[in-house]
Amino acid sequence: MDFSQEIIEQVRELHESAKIEAQQLKKIAEEAAAMERLWARCREYVTKGWTLHFMALTEEESGRLKQMRSEDNPIVPQFEAAYRAAKNDSDKVFRRYPAALEQASTASGLVPDANSRHPKYTFESGFFRLEIDEKKRLARLSDYEGRLTELPADVEAVVKALKHEHKRVFGRKYNGAKFLQSLRNQYKAVIKKEKMPDGSPVPIRHITRRLGKNVKGFRTDEFLLDLSRLVEKGPYEVDGRRLDLQQTKGTNQGMLLHGASSRGYIGFVIFKEV
Repeated sequence: MDFSQEIIEQVRELHESAKIEAQQLKKIAEEAAAMERLWARCREYVTKGWTLHFMALTEEESGRLKQMRSEDNPIVPQFEAAYRAAKNDSDKVFRRYPAALEQASTASGLVPDANSRHPKYTFESGFFRLEIDEKKRLARLSDYEGRLTELPADVEAVVKALKHEHKRVFGRKYNGAKFLQSLRNQYKAVIKKEKMPDGSPVPIRHITRRLGKNVKGFRTDEFLLDLSRLVEKGPYEVDGRRLDLQQTKGTNQGMLLHGASSRGYIGFVIFKEV
């Protein structure tokens, strides 16, 4: 059956009209979803009393608030008044910040190292580093392997982030023999690829890069802690070979072990024949 040109044209027009309507509705839905996320975050911050998060959100969404103001949205004046009050309160937050942070972190089981001084703190014998930027009202959390997160410096939020990272790194199950065997397997893969004899020194970063490519969810700071535990407690022998670690002066190429096992930057892994 051949359809008339008139029918074909009408169907084409209907399709084009439906496509435009679908695009418009999609845009409306996306905007509504964005607004829902905005108010969900705002609700969380005001409920928890996270002054600095509220201020950061307000500044982040300044364009959207400006549009709402042009539409005479009744909530905008209240929102702006709340921002001004939060800004005034932020000075009070930082006047009592050292005491508040120490109290909150200690209550969560994470006592700052004895040599911590505001605005720079360390935890777990220096493994975690926390720096408070009072000018930008930000907290920057890092560990031996680099930056972990940056967030507005509300005390409870900072301690929550610290506790999360501490649990991720230190709260994992650890099996020394299993970790040593894994290290040995990675070592053998590297020397095979590089056509090196067994017992050759292999850069530690070659092993972590290989793990990063082949193991889902691999994190170098978790590897570093497990290596520190291995050095401290053993075992050291596998497949008739004994683990040995060599230092390096290159801090970018090496890894600084944690705790009692720390002996400078480890640069190379060797498995010597027993």
